[in-house]
Amino acid sequence: MTDLLEVGVLTPMHETARRPLYTETTTSQALYLPIAPPTLGTEGAIIGRELYSGKAFIYCPFSAFGDGLPGGNMIVMGDTGRGKSALTKTYTARQIRLGRQVVVLDTKEQKEREEGEWAALGRSITGKAPVRFTPGGGAGASCINPMDPAISGKRQIELVRTIVEVGLGNRLDEFAGSALRLAIRRARERAAEAARQPVLADVAAALRAPDPADAAAKQRTLDELLADGLEASYVLDRLCGGQDATGDLTGMLDGPTSIGVELDADMVVFDLTKVPSGGVATTILVAVICTFLEEVWLRPLCECGTAPSRHERIVVDADSGAWEIGPNPDSQCRRYTQRKRILVCEEAWHILGTPQLAALLEKFLKFARGYGLSCIFIVHHLSDIDDSPETQASLKMADTIVIYSQKKSEAEETVARLGLPAWTAEHIMRLRRGIALWKVGDVIYPGVQHLLVEAEQHLCFSSGSMTDLATTAPDET
Repeated sequence: MTDLLEVGVLTPMHETARRPLYTETTTSQALYLPIAPPTLGTEGAIIGRELYSGKAFIYCPFSAFGDGLPGGNMIVMGDTGRGKSALTKTYTARQIRLGRQVVVLDTKEQKEREEGEWAALGRSITGKAPVRFTPGGGAGASCINPMDPAISGKRQIELVRTIVEVGLGNRLDEFAGSALRLAIRRARERAAEAARQPVLADVAAALRAPDPADAAAKQRTLDELLADGLEASYVLDRLCGGQDATGDLTGMLDGPTSIGVELDADMVVFDLTKVPSGGVATTILVAVICTFLEEVWLRPLCECGTAPSRHERIVVDADSGAWEIGPNPDSQCRRYTQRKRILVCEEAWHILGTPQLAALLEKFLKFARGYGLSCIFIVHHLSDIDDSPETQASLKMADTIVIYSQKKSEAEETVARLGLPAWTAEHIMRLRRGIALWKVGDVIYPGVQHLLVEAEQHLCFSSGSMTDLATTAPDET
């Protein structure tokens, strides 16, 4: 494959030429065994080859959708260094060349480069640096406001409640939840009077200074309403810093949105590597980013780059008035086709393993088909994730499962939790590096070898610290 691609391999407009394959009948019978799983078609990104049949393995959830694949969500798992990140990076880069958009939540730092491991790939595709989040803020740091007007009012309430519950470690009762909703409304009103965006500090202030009219409407005294929301105000102060500016979310979620990046770019990398892994800040930050993406990035958009309103309506049934979105003469687009998008979550155990966050993202995953979205979660083992109902619901929405080599106990737990056939446990233990078991819908592909071209290798290599490379040039002879 290395001779098929030249310089500029990762540029979205570059096209790959496929050479014709000439075979005789007997050769075809040897290559395409009758016992091999069915192919996923010829449309999509080339992954590599299926070892037990010798066929090329081509995968695209958008092309295969509806033909045995009910959704586009994927989970990739396996021990460290087996090829999970390399697969995901090359897969997304190849999908971009098919017109897709990609957003990455990068939590995996490369210490020697002092940046996330997706930064180089993002720059090679878009020429832009990742969106960095740094505790305390500072030069080059970004901020997302959970109270941003771009996020709808209902989603703001859900998001702020999740922030408080994650920070508190418990779910809010009805009294506290009601006080929080009232405070969010008052925070919006007071910020509007000052002609600025409301922020989380405004919500904390409104919780500590409830309005008498709100207390009367809820048939509570002013002191009772204050007591209902006081603990939530302390949580927001602790997270956002209050007066001492030392909160977990200071500089990241405590001010107006300041993302200096175009969400229309082919790839947007959110660099979360400086945020303490597995902490409250990471969990909350991911929740806010995902909600912001749902409200802003996932807006309806045709592959020609125009909104549905720019396309003509075509009546398909005069009796019922049923219609569909048709062409756009301005862009010479013949029919509206929703642009497809991919969301990648590195080290996704902190998402799937947090019940509050899993519940918040359940709608995000459940309606991914309506968004034209494919979510990819990368984890090491399922033992990193709890067995809560919210997490199980998220796992069930992964219609494609990719499993690289795991140790005996992990392989057995993976097979048990995912309901795979018993023989796959020992098979997973014996997989070599770069080879994975794929389950696409109900079909199992026991050995898919991921292949990289030469131009991709330096962008996908994430084990430099453990590799013994020569530091001096070889002697000339």
